[in-house]
Amino acid sequence: MFSTDTYLAHLGFSQPPAPTLPNLRQLHRGHLMAVPYDTNHTHRLSAENMADIDIDKAFEAIVPTGAGGMCLELNTLFAQLLRELGYDLDVISGGTYLPGDIFAPDPEHMLMLVRIDGQEWLADVGHAGLCFTEPLRLSEEVQWQYGCAFRLIRRDGYLVLQAKTLDHDWRTTYRFTTQPRTYDAWAGVGEGNGPAILAAMRRRRRAIDKGQVFLTNNMFTIVEDGHEKVTLLVDPERRAQVLDTYWDGRD
Repeated sequence: MFSTDTYLAHLGFSQPPAPTLPNLRQLHRGHLMAVPYDTNHTHRLSAENMADIDIDKAFEAIVPTGAGGMCLELNTLFAQLLRELGYDLDVISGGTYLPGDIFAPDPEHMLMLVRIDGQEWLADVGHAGLCFTEPLRLSEEVQWQYGCAFRLIRRDGYLVLQAKTLDHDWRTTYRFTTQPRTYDAWAGVGEGNGPAILAAMRRRRRAIDKGQVFLTNNMFTIVEDGHEKVTLLVDPERRAQVLDTYWDGRD
C-alpha cells in the first residue's frame, strides 16, 4: 500500500516537508540515492501500456525493498508523492536519444514539470543515463550540478536535454515537450514489445554523494565532481565490490 510516511522515511524525512524548492531538491536527490533505476524489473510492466502502474503494488515492490524500478514506475510514484505533499506539477513525456542521432517516439520517457513560486522545474528520478540529480530549471541557460553541466536546446519543436562532464563534450540525453500527459498516453507504446525492449540490456543508475553511478551490463561508470571514469568489470571480485558498494549486493 502506498504510504507517504513510509516513502518519506525511506528518503530520510521524519515528517512531511513543505512544498518548497529546497525541499524538492532534497526529495529529488534523496530519491535517486535511495531508489535506484534498474531494468531488471521489466516483468512488472504491462505490454499494452507500460504506464499502467498499480501505485500500491509498485510502491511495495520498489520503495521499502530498495530494489528500485523502471522509469515509468519511479516517476509515477514520485509524482504521486509530490502531489501528496502539495506540489503543483504535470506529468510530461519525451523520447530517449538513440544511436544514429534519432529519438525514441514520444511518449516513451516520462518526467515532471513542477511549478514553484512562478518558476518551472524539471524533475526526473527514472533515467538510466547521465542526467540531473536535482531539479533542473526550465531555462536555456547552462546549469551546473556536482561538476556536471546541463542545458536545454530547441530542436524540431522539442526541448532537448544535453549533459556534459569535465572530461567529455556535450551529449544528448532525451527530448521532451511540456505538454501535460495522462498515463493512458503510453497505451500501445512499443506495440506490445516495450518491456522486452527495455529488458534487452541490464541498466542501473543511482546518485551518490558527489555525483552518480551507472552499470550497463558489465560497464561501470562513476561520475564524481564532474570527472567521469569508465571501467569494464571483467574481474568477478571487482564486480562484486561495485555491487556491494552501490547496489546493496544485488546482482
